[in-house]
Amino acid sequence: MAGIGFALRDLMRRDSLWSIVESQLHGVVVVAGPWFFTILAMALPSLLFRSLAAEAAISEFVTLLLYVFSTSLTITGPIVMGLTRHTSDLLFERRAEAVAGPFVGAALLSLLCGVPVIAVAAAFLRLPSCTIVGAGVAYGLVTLSWIAAPMLSTLRSFRVLTAAFALGTAAFGATLLGREDVTAGDLLLGFNLGMAVTVATICGLLLRSFPGPVEPLFAVVRTMRSTWDLTLSGLCYSVGIWIDKWVMWAAPEHVELAGGLSAYPTYDTVAFLAYITTVPAFALFVIKAETSLHDRCQDLYGNIVRHASRTRLELSWAAVVRTILDTGRDVAMLQLGITALVLLMPTLVLDLLRVPHGGVFMFRFCALGAAFQSAMLMLTVVLHYFDSRRGVLLVHATFAVANGLCTAWTLQAGLPTYGLGYFLASLIGFVVAYIVVARSLQDLLYLAFVRQNATLARSMPPPPPPPAYFAARTSPEPLDAAPR
Repeated sequence: MAGIGFALRDLMRRDSLWSIVESQLHGVVVVAGPWFFTILAMALPSLLFRSLAAEAAISEFVTLLLYVFSTSLTITGPIVMGLTRHTSDLLFERRAEAVAGPFVGAALLSLLCGVPVIAVAAAFLRLPSCTIVGAGVAYGLVTLSWIAAPMLSTLRSFRVLTAAFALGTAAFGATLLGREDVTAGDLLLGFNLGMAVTVATICGLLLRSFPGPVEPLFAVVRTMRSTWDLTLSGLCYSVGIWIDKWVMWAAPEHVELAGGLSAYPTYDTVAFLAYITTVPAFALFVIKAETSLHDRCQDLYGNIVRHASRTRLELSWAAVVRTILDTGRDVAMLQLGITALVLLMPTLVLDLLRVPHGGVFMFRFCALGAAFQSAMLMLTVVLHYFDSRRGVLLVHATFAVANGLCTAWTLQAGLPTYGLGYFLASLIGFVVAYIVVARSLQDLLYLAFVRQNATLARSMPPPPPPPAYFAARTSPEPLDAAPR
């Protein structure tokens, strides 16, 4: 679904500096809009308020937001993968009028799945009722943003999308201006107001762009069942993103907040800052890679449909490989520069957000890990172009397991190794993704003609029945035929 990628590419072709800046800005919104909004919401109160009372309220607000964020992303991960696949199939079949129904159904399904979690939180956490309600509203808004996020790439109204997130951030900031002190409830209310502005704008734009009858949510559920490996990979990746934070919340240096919430603010802050360092490179990947790779893949599979010669197919295959290598080189150079800058000057950012200098090594490890995790995610995007769902599942499951085990090991090793587990897990996931992509590229024509050939799969004879070692008898034999 590279519609916005083509629009951004047309914008970049304009011969001006502002067009390049604007295209990168819109690419950031498409790639990481919900992430970026939440990170700004976490950082903005720390920049505006300096009192001790405000620091306690900000810590409680950020911790609540982390709980809401991790729960929402974990629940919606598999649903988003099913919705993305279902929407892609509908657009491929030129049935854009049927997109709105699955979108509404997926949103309702995600909201319903969060109700038991909110009920358990209300029963076991010692938080005021208004805080529980505010956290529940935040869960619903963040969930809707996750459901809408993968569909943003189908829209060409990128200026409206950027304006939606800008208005939401401005609305949240407006609730904080002129105050000398705030509470966690005030911050949560402001966040919900800003996120509501953004989500309402995005959902309205989606429903306006894809008008049609609202179908039941079973369409998405059916796709999730038929592509179970894709659904499971979404769950594994969502768990992989958060499992290191969950483990670190049990570290000896963790903080117990009011209401029974546990957190490790230093690690949480540096991890989110590390994610920010990958946004420009991934925006470049969306703008450049998905457009050019889409063209090359279309050319390859178009030649297959047109029964082109073997020489022509090999030239198309070589063009796909060359596009991936060129894009990887450009994105890697950009990410390498940003990561090197972070490794050399980490204290500038940490001082701005008042993070203790004990988090310098955590920040460096997390920045390296985020770079490899971003590269791993880009490689899985390439695998999605080849419909290699089992390969994506292998990569995401490996990353989730490695992140949990390596982070648990760092708790035993001590404070100097915090963040190293995430870096090692991201490195392992990247290596596995690279191997899977390399093998897929080598066997790309075989995959297209055999493994992904639906006609060939339907024409293959059913497997033979297993051998019958014991024959069932339906009638008795004569007495003289019985063995003596």
